[in-house]
Amino acid sequence: MNLVEKLRAIDQKKFDEIQTKELYSKQLSKLLGEDTIIRIQAIDGELFSSLSGTGLDKNGDVDYNRVFSANAKIVAEGVIEPNLKDESLLKHLGVASPAEAAKKIFHGEINTISVEITELSGFLSEQETEKQVKN
Repeated sequence: MNLVEKLRAIDQKKFDEIQTKELYSKQLSKLLGEDTIIRIQAIDGELFSSLSGTGLDKNGDVDYNRVFSANAKIVAEGVIEPNLKDESLLKHLGVASPAEAAKKIFHGEINTISVEITELSGFLSEQETEKQVKN
């Protein structure tokens, strides 16, 4: 059986499934006074590219002054529990956007959560891709 035949044998719904994962949040655990798990999901490639692109300058180079905000946007899209898009939560936190809510809630965990969402979405760093190809 060739690869096309194998792909055709997969139920079409399987291609649309969104991967999810649970993560321990040290920051939320500290805020709530109890161990707290958040749920994240993969985000699609076009959205991911658009959000990660906000961390680049006009020449396409990484702008380290923008990276944290770009990661906060990725977290805002990828975290599904708590729902960072909930209007009452945004109002309670006094913020205008889900990305700002992510910054306020997760602080320094933003980058770690963003990496988890990135990997769950199927995007690896160049170094990681090279390691997998070599193996």
